[in-house]
Amino acid sequence: MTLATMPGQTNFIAQFNAALRAEFGLSNGAFGAIYTLATLISATGLVFAGVLADRIAPLKLACASIAGLAVTAILMSQVDGLPLLVLALVFLRFFGQGMLMHIAMTAMARWFNRFRGRAISFAAFGITIGDSLLPFTLTISILAFSWRSVWIATAIFLVVALIPLLLFLLHDPPDSKRARQSGAVNPDAALSDVPTGLNWSRARVLRDPLFFLILPGIMSMPGIGTLFVFHQANLAALKGWPIETYTAFFPVMSLTVAAASLAAGFMVDRIGAWRLMPIFLLPLTLACILVATLHPVWAIPLIFLCFGLTQGVMNPIIGALWVELYGTAHIGAVRSLATAALVAATALGPGISGILIDLGINLERQAVAYAAWCLSWSGIYLWLQPRFGFRASELV
Repeated sequence: MTLATMPGQTNFIAQFNAALRAEFGLSNGAFGAIYTLATLISATGLVFAGVLADRIAPLKLACASIAGLAVTAILMSQVDGLPLLVLALVFLRFFGQGMLMHIAMTAMARWFNRFRGRAISFAAFGITIGDSLLPFTLTISILAFSWRSVWIATAIFLVVALIPLLLFLLHDPPDSKRARQSGAVNPDAALSDVPTGLNWSRARVLRDPLFFLILPGIMSMPGIGTLFVFHQANLAALKGWPIETYTAFFPVMSLTVAAASLAAGFMVDRIGAWRLMPIFLLPLTLACILVATLHPVWAIPLIFLCFGLTQGVMNPIIGALWVELYGTAHIGAVRSLATAALVAATALGPGISGILIDLGINLERQAVAYAAWCLSWSGIYLWLQPRFGFRASELV
């Protein structure tokens, strides 16, 4: 499921940035604004559709989402005007980064208990594979063929390869009746049969101040990390880096995400996700400082290394945090709120940054403010530690 999210991820769409801007005569700010609008619409839809993860089996919901994503990829290959481009981007973001990621992580949080952090880490490997292989592959494919042909190939891959694979892997999920009758239920999920947090409905979560104190900080990585990917052509030109060189270093981030995610998964299982909240933004802070100050090509892997550390550590921490604070009974509904906020962040980052670029505030100057923002929220999460601990201890 997480691999299937790639056509809706910014890392994927960003490779078409230059082609789409040339096709429709858009500036950095204009395309960023369109992307922001489309992503915010998709995030709004996710708030309402996300509760389906509590009501429909993951296999059915995931196959429907992949099919929707494939249809949207075909639509993307045929866009001939801005209204159709916006519509295609809305559904790419909704089915890809939104629903498929939400379904996958909700299933991991529900199916696993003692090893929840590690399960979420392993599930996120689909993103790692996609991020390591696709950016450079897409750059070359677009140059060799055409950007429209690449979208058609994407649709074919989703339908021919990923849907059958998902049908095979989830033909007998760990919470199915057949698994329970045969005694093949995942033993780690034994304690998850009784849902926790029955009183934490989505309506009550929306009245919880702690939820809204958590959101701005966790929106930092999707917002800031995304803008440096979305505006990669602008950043490369600013630094004097060949764009092919920039995308060729994406595997550094992917491998770092994988290693950091595994390590964080073990730490989450041992000491709890809430205790790790103050540290996960520190590498992103350093990445922003590097963007602001360094120009040599060797700075690219260092920047991606820091991005990867924050992204990798964040995956299992945030994936497990909602269960630790709000339980499993309404995890789909609660996660849909958080996922919608993260998706919205991926819209606001490129949109705001694109406008600032058009106003003459380049990415180096912006990076200084982003570093200060991340450091501030690390301090806030440290201040919130007693409240996190109390909430986790009282959850029933």
